Amino acid sequence: MPTPDFQSFLAPTLRAYLDYLAGLGYSTVTPSYDLRRLDRFWARHGFRELDELPVHWALEMQQEAPELAGNTWRGLRHTFHGLCHYLIRVGRLKKDLISTWPLPRVEPYHPYVFCPADLRRFFDHLQDRARQARTPVRFYQNFSDYAFYHLLYACGLRVSEAVHLGVDDYCPQHTTLWIRPSKFGKDRLLPLGRRVDLNLRNLVDLRRRWFPRVDTGRLFVLAPRGRPYTRGRASDYFRLLLRRLGIYQPRRSEQAIRYGTPHLHELRRSFAVHRLLAWYRQGVDLDAKLPLLATYMGHARFEYTKVYLPLTEELLREADKRFAGRFDRLDW
Repeated sequence: MPTPDFQSFLAPTLRAYLDYLAGLGYSTVTPSYDLRRLDRFWARHGFRELDELPVHWALEMQQEAPELAGNTWRGLRHTFHGLCHYLIRVGRLKKDLISTWPLPRVEPYHPYVFCPADLRRFFDHLQDRARQARTPVRFYQNFSDYAFYHLLYACGLRVSEAVHLGVDDYCPQHTTLWIRPSKFGKDRLLPLGRRVDLNLRNLVDLRRRWFPRVDTGRLFVLAPRGRPYTRGRASDYFRLLLRRLGIYQPRRSEQAIRYGTPHLHELRRSFAVHRLLAWYRQGVDLDAKLPLLATYMGHARFEYTKVYLPLTEELLREADKRFAGRFDRLDW
């Protein structure tokens, strides 16, 4: 991503720090967002040196943005801590200032997990829109949207991985999909289920027959001009469809617990939880399966996949008969 337009007294050093991280092979996406927020606060308050920062400057920044969650502030604090280490290394700072930023309290958070009934409604709606289309362009676009969102769920892909897929990444002869290096710098080759393979075969065939001049290299494009899908467009349209179907729920807090809202990443989360639920009901050893799921999802370590286990146990306790009865009808 492009370097943010830093405006504070530390602007040149912040740009140098991002270059330093990139040179070490780290992703600079999150640090860029965090440093931009810090930079705007310092510029807005007219600070000229780090020594001028008041003791409670971090608390003042939190008071200016009460809508941000505790985990967001923890991430900002982590980025600031790394910046302090860099400033000490280059001689801009004598001691670590992390003590001026108290560790924020984090409320328990329950992310949203789609139930199979809502997923069925969502995918049926997308298929109906394709069947009701009156022009080739509209049919292709509606079918492409269905194939895109179904792929996110059925294969547990990250949104960034799906929007950057190329036509050549799909191999119909071996029914596999190559995921280019993304988070953690890992690539992987995924075997595809019957429904996903059929969707991608039809998508590629329709594009070659109806839009032969669209040659962007991307697998998912907006007809007829061939502009690639973007994360923003996919997220906005996803939220619009959920609202239209009455599935969308706003964030809420009850008894000091924050409940998440359904956004695009929850398709990936739901894939993991539903897969674990299926294995649990089959009586398999989940600890033995976690490395397989971690590899399929592109996690650097299978410990990252363990975060889905508490959600699985909770759903098993709270799922009603309708949830359990429809679970095995999902097409993986």
